[in-house]
Amino acid sequence: MKFLLTGIMLLCCFHSTVSADSFTIGDKKIEVPAPAGYARVTPEMGDAYRVARNLADPANDLLAYYIPESAVAAAKAGQMPPLDRTFMLKVNKKLKTAELGTGDFAKLKEAAIQENRKITETLKKQLPDLFDKLNEGISKEFDMDFAMKVSQVVPLDPHYDVPNAMAFSMFVTYNVSAAGENLDDVVCCTTTFLDTDGKVLFLYCYAPQDELSWTQNAGKDWAESVMASNPKPPTGTVEGGGFRKYRGMVKWIIAGVVFLLISVFKGRGSKSA
Repeated sequence: MKFLLTGIMLLCCFHSTVSADSFTIGDKKIEVPAPAGYARVTPEMGDAYRVARNLADPANDLLAYYIPESAVAAAKAGQMPPLDRTFMLKVNKKLKTAELGTGDFAKLKEAAIQENRKITETLKKQLPDLFDKLNEGISKEFDMDFAMKVSQVVPLDPHYDVPNAMAFSMFVTYNVSAAGENLDDVVCCTTTFLDTDGKVLFLYCYAPQDELSWTQNAGKDWAESVMASNPKPPTGTVEGGGFRKYRGMVKWIIAGVVFLLISVFKGRGSKSA
């Protein structure tokens, strides 16, 4: 399959101390601060956690899903909080054991730029197969009929490009029917992929379609806090390989975008419940 790429806020903007989780990725421990003002979803958060469990995709491991700190109490009380603005952290299964130096990451970025729109077009053809299993999982988890379809994915050119990170945004048009409710909507997502201590992470930031600038700024702030919390990647080429190899490395980033739409729908659905 040809999937591509398509993501928090300044720490000083909040009086509380921002927590950081440590993730073991291959042979490295990577520190990831939560987006400022956000909390990682845990099993105590009921339905929000059940939704998060279904956000994995075939090629990436879900490391963490984040909701606003203001929504934590409701989530722990068994309510589904509004999920209009959310964050997600993933790592590619094949990249977990790889170590990318600055030269390797430069090739990864080149592949992302050259293949973005082409792979997005191919992705749209693959979405029905991807969502078959996803719809089945949600239907079983929440004991209801659930069906999601994505009709359009519009990627934008990269807006953030530094030596060890790159970000781009996209608009996704989708339809969901569940429990007698039907929703057509458009959301925006900013995706950042970065190399920290030789490990590549995928950061996603979601919001309603008119909040594109917020996702871009929040995504940039989160990415910079992650990079500041870990050693820089090794200099030069470590992993090696040509353009085709790195094109393959980025093919599943968009998959993370479309899978997070489930949480957007569940959160908005809770408002009318």
